[in-house]
Amino acid sequence: MSFMVENGTEKTLTLRRFCAVTVVAVFPLLSATSALGEELNKQVAQRIEQMTGKTLLFRNDSDRIPQLEYLRPDGTGVVWSAALGDKVVPVVWTASNGDDGEGALCLLFKGADIGTAQDLRMCDGFDVVEAGIRDARDGDPYGLAGVKRMTVELPQEIGGLADIDRLLGRE
Repeated sequence: MSFMVENGTEKTLTLRRFCAVTVVAVFPLLSATSALGEELNKQVAQRIEQMTGKTLLFRNDSDRIPQLEYLRPDGTGVVWSAALGDKVVPVVWTASNGDDGEGALCLLFKGADIGTAQDLRMCDGFDVVEAGIRDARDGDPYGLAGVKRMTVELPQEIGGLADIDRLLGRE
């Protein structure tokens, strides 16, 4: 009789251990999924795919500060902005369906990288982002991902990537 009690207790302990291990293994996956946010709808996924893996010259109409953005498909990237002179800073980007289902893009800059006490998160709807793209090229033709500073400051008056080519002596 005591053998059966021990065997039953052993099975219960084994089951509890299995459940505990399962929770420990699955919980981080659940946390990661919720941290990534909602699943992108098809249209938003296509729009973000068209912007990643490219160098974009971006200038919106409100602040008129040009910047070159190289956004990798893995959610990371780099930005060279006229507001930061010759500095190239890393960013983490996220995309969501947005309130209207048309999509939104957010860039997160670490405060230490941009010279502020706090991190900066900038979000815009895809319509605003796409309207601000002035020029684009596949890949990272200026090597932004491999540097912390460019050889020159990015000036305020840049019309297209041909201007960047001339600025960097790559005509």
